[in-house]
Amino acid sequence: MKKGVRVLIILIVVIAVLAVGGYFGYTRLSAQDGEGTGPSFLAAFRPKAGGQQKPPEEKFSVPVAVSAAKRESVRETFTLYGSVYAEKEVSILTTVTGKINQIKVREGDYVQKDQVLAVIDRDQAGLKFAPVEVESTISGIVKTVLTQEGATVNPAAPLFQIVVMDVVEVVVDVPEKRIGQVRRGQPVEISVISYPDRVFYGTIDKLSPVVDPVSRTLETRIRVVNRGYQLKPGMFAEAGIILRQLDDAVTIPLAALVDKEGDRIAFVVDQNLAREVRPVILFVQRERAVIDSGIDEGDRVVVIGQQSLSGGDEVTVAEVKQ
Repeated sequence: MKKGVRVLIILIVVIAVLAVGGYFGYTRLSAQDGEGTGPSFLAAFRPKAGGQQKPPEEKFSVPVAVSAAKRESVRETFTLYGSVYAEKEVSILTTVTGKINQIKVREGDYVQKDQVLAVIDRDQAGLKFAPVEVESTISGIVKTVLTQEGATVNPAAPLFQIVVMDVVEVVVDVPEKRIGQVRRGQPVEISVISYPDRVFYGTIDKLSPVVDPVSRTLETRIRVVNRGYQLKPGMFAEAGIILRQLDDAVTIPLAALVDKEGDRIAFVVDQNLAREVRPVILFVQRERAVIDSGIDEGDRVVVIGQQSLSGGDEVTVAEVKQ
């Protein structure tokens, strides 16, 4: 390479270096003086003031319905099913042979003890006998008339059935695992389909001394005063045996409880945040859970939308249920 060309190239490089150095020096001095008007070499890589920033991440709020925990009187029961029986039922027979001359009562009549039910003619061919009166041995209602006038009767066949219905018994079978929870004198609520809006009250009166080896149940008889004879023998009955009663207990809707890892949890709303709690449940009464601890009166528990919640989630109360 010729000497002149080499000198020219070196001169161009020196000038370029001086120009770049002067440029950066100028911009640095301008920044120190507060001018900031000069173009910046890194301006293309810096975000401009007032330019579009990355939007903050939005939080999602879960809409829920809540219901307030409340205090009320509750009772724990377990339900069994059985049948209604008359307290007493006796058959009336005669002690003689003859023909029914007269029947003085009809089915459904109330009779007193020693009241005459029928008259039997004992006359035979060539023989005359005084008529015999058939009397009731108890006071009660004529359930069945098993004979008719003109029929021949003898001491082997019953003529009438009399039942006592002032008091009836509801007979239920208590499962073996529940036997320890029942006792004589325990209150019971009785319901029958004939009177859907009425509850009859009785008490456990008799417990069988043995357990049925086939069904593994204990026959239990519930005594019920039967005013107006509304409970009739043969009726199907539902018996709610009362295990305990609390006059001032905190309850929540059963719908508020969610199964999680083999336990039951609920969510309480505090300042629009869902707080997970594990309440101690005493028992369940129909559609409400009776709480021993973990939830206080007035706490707002989530009853709709709780399936998708986790503790700490933000929520919006869309509905308040009573």
